[in-house]
Amino acid sequence: MIYPSESDLSRPIYIEDSPFLFHYTTYSSALGILISQQMRMGSLANMNDPLEFENHRGEGLVFCGNPSNRYLAKKVFEFANAVAEKDRAVRLASFAVDGGNQKDYYNNLCKGWARSRMWAQYADNHKGVCLIFDKDKIIKTFKKEFKKPCKTYCNAVNYTNNLESLREAFSSSCKSLLTLDKIDYLFQKCEDFEDEQEFRLLLINKKLKDSKEIVSFSIANSICGVITGAKFPKENELTLQKAIKCCNTEIRRFYISWHYGMPNVTDHEYHKLRVKEILGE
Repeated sequence: MIYPSESDLSRPIYIEDSPFLFHYTTYSSALGILISQQMRMGSLANMNDPLEFENHRGEGLVFCGNPSNRYLAKKVFEFANAVAEKDRAVRLASFAVDGGNQKDYYNNLCKGWARSRMWAQYADNHKGVCLIFDKDKIIKTFKKEFKKPCKTYCNAVNYTNNLESLREAFSSSCKSLLTLDKIDYLFQKCEDFEDEQEFRLLLINKKLKDSKEIVSFSIANSICGVITGAKFPKENELTLQKAIKCCNTEIRRFYISWHYGMPNVTDHEYHKLRVKEILGE
């Protein structure tokens, strides 16, 4: 297990070299993850990009030519079944990674823990938590827990507004949207989301009955750090500390602060020393 230090989180690093994954969440969800030592996977229907949550069931008309009504009805039926299968069978866990705009390489704005949009949207407007995971460990555990006939994929998201290849792939064959030639499109989002620098753990389990069926996996051997938001309520501090100890006493604890728009992290021990200095203890 790689445990992060303050210097690890602040030094310049490229996305392919990052040893950590970062997961933004609310305080209550963080407690659930830490105490249960399980991470729940979400469905595509709950994602924010229209590429993922839109309903394609009426798209039989995408097929070229002038098919008979009977032929068209068959294709629409096949496509509806394929969309239902995708909604039912796909689960994913989303993380942020280091990397992004090269001009930010030497400051913290390219760090996975420093995504202001993520703190606002997923971590309760800076009142939540960013969990840090050992990248290699969590991928290894994820793949080990979901064996055949399940399929697992782990990759960074590709951001593009050129959707022509996606449209062509889906219109050429509609019996399944989960074939090998279409998996890349489950790691594709519009450029509007590029600042998130998302990395996905994606599961395909065709035995799942519906999109609401709960799926989770263990993070006991991969969670290595916790960062609390700049507006994290002080009254929640003690409960969070207890949850961290319940999960793993070696987990590193960090605090984030923002100065003129630039994020910084300090570790727990340094923070305690500063408090003592301020109080004159």
